[in-house]
Amino acid sequence: MELFSAEVIGVVGRTIGIFLWAFILLRMLGRRRLAHLTYIDLLLIIAFGSAVGDVMIYPESTVHFLTSVLAITTVALMVKILDEVSSHSVLGSRVIDGQSQIIIERGRVIDGVMERENLTQDDLLALLRQSGVDAVHKVRWAYLETDGELSVAIYKKYKN
Repeated sequence: MELFSAEVIGVVGRTIGIFLWAFILLRMLGRRRLAHLTYIDLLLIIAFGSAVGDVMIYPESTVHFLTSVLAITTVALMVKILDEVSSHSVLGSRVIDGQSQIIIERGRVIDGVMERENLTQDDLLALLRQSGVDAVHKVRWAYLETDGELSVAIYKKYKN
């Protein structure tokens, strides 16, 4: 397989295309789907799992070893590039990682945030319980972090 053959360019192009499409779809689904992973972490796991698994299971005539190596390498390079952009650019970080969103302020859920983040009332209450809080009115502020975690500050009068 030549370095710049049509097959190599095709594998790299398809890998980049499907990676970016999956990234866009994951961002649209919202943070609740992350379960403490970033979008990039999740895509890396999915892409590596697929490329590595296919080459282990299917014969060389179906999935070429070098094609899988190329796809895995392309994914790794994309992750590295996205990490570099995210760490060196505020705008890049916002686009790639998203931003923390204040979801509760002074004991009240902020309008529209739950819908934008695809969270239900039950999801929010579960996140609060995981933080040791049993009621929204006890929360001074709460941020939904980029990894789906909830950072919470409760009013002093409700602290144990």
